[in-house]
Parts: sequence; C-alpha cells; structure tokens
Amino acid sequence: MKLFHDVLQQMRALLPEQPALSAAYRSDLCAESGDKNAILFRSDTAYELGGSGKPGVSSVLFGEIDASQDEVLVYGKDLCELTQDTAFAHLTIVQLKEHSEEDLRYEQLKEIGFRLFQLYPEGYHIRVSPSAGREQVRVAKSALQGAFPLSFINIGCSLIRLLREHEDVARVQTVFITGENVDYAALAALARKAKSITEAVQHTLQFGELDCASCKMKPICDEVEGLRELHMKKEKEKQNHGA
Repeated sequence: MKLFHDVLQQMRALLPEQPALSAAYRSDLCAESGDKNAILFRSDTAYELGGSGKPGVSSVLFGEIDASQDEVLVYGKDLCELTQDTAFAHLTIVQLKEHSEEDLRYEQLKEIGFRLFQLYPEGYHIRVSPSAGREQVRVAKSALQGAFPLSFINIGCSLIRLLREHEDVARVQTVFITGENVDYAALAALARKAKSITEAVQHTLQFGELDCASCKMKPICDEVEGLRELHMKKEKEKQNHGA
C-alpha cells in the first residue's frame, strides 16, 4: 500500500542504519504463552518499557516490506541487556496479500488490528492505548533468568505468528526500539499520523458516501496521496451498485 509509504520512510530515517539484532521468523523462537488475566506486580518486575514517564510509542502500519521474509528487528538493547525503565517504541508493518488500495476492506483492517491485542507472552505484560499510540510493557524478573532469557526476538516471532494466521496477511516486520539516541518524539508524531491514515481508510471503507467539505478526515486526506482517490473509487462503486 502506498498510503503509508511516506510515513514508513520517515520512521526508518529516524533509526540507525543497521539493527543491533535481527532474526527471520521461526516458530520455535516464539515466546511461551502466558495467562491473559495474570497480574505482574511491581515487586516482581525487572523494569518497564515506557515506564517512569518515558516514551512508549506504538504503531501499526500497512505497506510493502523490503524483505523477502517475516522478520524481527531490534534497535538498541535487548531485554536481557536492560536494567531499568527505558524509552521504548514498537512498530509493526503488515503487508497484505492484496496491497493495492483498491482491494482494501474495512473488516480486513479491523480484524488484523485486533490480533495485536491477543498477544500474551509469559513474563511480558503489555498495556496498549491505541487512542494515544502508546505501549508500555512490564518485564518479569523471572523471564530474564535461566539459560535462555526472554528476548525481543521471542516476542516478535509470537506476534508474527498471530498476524500470519490471518488469511490476508502476506508478510510482517515488527521492530522494537530501545536506543538512547532515537528521536522518540518524532516517532510518536509519525505514529499519530499513521493512526490518522488508518482511521481515514476505515472511515472511507465503512461509510462510503462522505461529504468532504465537512468530514473531519479532510486534512489527512488532503495531505496523504491516495486517500482521496480511495474515497472517490469506493463512492463510485457504491453508485454503480445502486444503479
């Protein structure tokens, strides 16, 4: 999808040239599933990603992935290398099997987005606020002990497995960022823009007939190439169907 192309390019420009850690998806690398109702107390927590008032950015984008396979990328320290609350960003790029705007469906985006809230790794307690584009994670002390401590690679593979279960998902790239020299404020601003694009797409696909002059989505439609064309196409399809 071209709709997120510029935002993706700007996000990638904020990151170092090379990740500190990367891995192609493997099912045997997935984290052990935990209880979705489990509570992790602060006394049992090693640290919190996005804790102590630090940034915790979350964003889901739909677009083309410049890799031949599903992969996890880590920019900054891995879980076992962190010792205190730290700034954090988590970006997930989903490439659809039909990645043209012409083939989008409202239910498609909704179902894929919902799968992100079905991730419950053992010892990795996620709190996401979609409206704020924020993600905080408590990491259990027990998850970092033993011969094979929990890694972002494990979390990423678990997320990829969940998303790839959806029939419309072709490829996934999930990115974890804990680097000290990353502009998290800029990432957060771009995450908000990506969310606005998704909302505009969903609004167009769900309601079809729109009054552009009064629509609250008009500013983002005017800014992002392809949104207005998507709207016009969907409205034309509706008119033809009703004819």
